Amino acid sequence: MQQALGALIGVPATILVAGGLGLIGVTIFGRLFTRRDREPIRWAHVALGFLMFAVGALLVELEIVLFGAC
Repeated sequence: MQQALGALIGVPATILVAGGLGLIGVTIFGRLFTRRDREPIRWAHVALGFLMFAVGALLVELEIVLFGAC
Protein backbone atom coordinates (compact mmCIF):
# COMPACT_ATOMS: atom_id res chain seq x y z
CA MET A 1 0.00 0.00 0.00
CA GLN A 2 2.84 2.35 0.86
CA GLN A 3 4.44 1.81 -2.58
CA ALA A 4 1.16 2.51 -4.36
CA LEU A 5 0.68 5.76 -2.47
CA GLY A 6 4.28 6.71 -3.18
CA ALA A 7 3.70 6.07 -6.88
CA LEU A 8 0.67 8.37 -6.86
CA ILE A 9 3.01 11.21 -5.89
CA GLY A 10 6.20 10.01 -7.59
CA VAL A 11 4.89 9.50 -11.11
CA PRO A 12 3.45 13.03 -11.56
CA ALA A 13 6.56 14.44 -9.88
CA THR A 14 8.80 12.70 -12.40
CA ILE A 15 6.62 13.92 -15.27
CA LEU A 16 6.80 17.49 -13.99
CA VAL A 17 10.58 17.39 -13.54
CA ALA A 18 11.15 15.92 -17.01
CA GLY A 19 8.61 18.23 -18.64
CA GLY A 20 10.08 21.29 -16.95
CA LEU A 21 13.62 20.44 -18.01
CA GLY A 22 12.43 19.68 -21.54
CA LEU A 23 10.55 22.95 -21.83
CA ILE A 24 13.55 24.91 -20.58
CA GLY A 25 15.84 23.10 -23.01
CA VAL A 26 13.57 23.56 -26.01
CA THR A 27 13.08 27.24 -25.24
CA ILE A 28 16.80 27.93 -24.92
CA PHE A 29 17.56 25.86 -28.03
CA GLY A 30 14.82 27.68 -29.93
CA ARG A 31 16.25 31.03 -28.89
CA LEU A 32 19.78 30.13 -29.92
CA PHE A 33 18.92 28.55 -33.27
CA THR A 34 16.04 30.58 -34.70
CA ARG A 35 15.13 30.86 -38.32
CA ARG A 36 13.98 34.13 -39.82
CA ASP A 37 10.63 32.75 -40.98
CA ARG A 38 9.62 31.51 -37.51
CA GLU A 39 8.91 33.43 -34.33
CA PRO A 40 11.08 32.21 -31.43
CA ILE A 41 9.60 30.68 -28.31
CA ARG A 42 8.84 33.27 -25.66
CA TRP A 43 10.81 33.59 -22.44
CA ALA A 44 7.62 32.95 -20.46
CA HIS A 45 8.06 29.30 -21.44
CA VAL A 46 11.34 29.23 -19.49
CA ALA A 47 9.49 30.51 -16.44
CA LEU A 48 6.83 27.84 -16.91
CA GLY A 49 9.55 25.20 -17.22
CA PHE A 50 11.22 26.35 -14.01
CA LEU A 51 7.84 26.32 -12.24
CA MET A 52 7.10 22.77 -13.43
CA PHE A 53 10.59 21.64 -12.40
CA ALA A 54 10.27 23.23 -8.95
CA VAL A 55 6.84 21.71 -8.28
CA GLY A 56 8.09 18.30 -9.42
CA ALA A 57 11.16 18.54 -7.19
CA LEU A 58 9.00 19.49 -4.22
CA LEU A 59 6.72 16.53 -4.88
CA VAL A 60 9.73 14.20 -5.02
CA GLU A 61 10.89 15.55 -1.66
CA LEU A 62 7.39 15.12 -0.24
CA GLU A 63 7.31 11.52 -1.43
CA ILE A 64 10.69 10.81 0.18
CA VAL A 65 9.61 12.36 3.48
CA LEU A 66 6.24 10.60 3.58
CA PHE A 67 7.05 7.18 2.15
CA GLY A 68 10.83 6.81 2.33
CA ALA A 69 13.44 6.48 -0.37
CA CYS A 70 12.84 2.79 -1.14
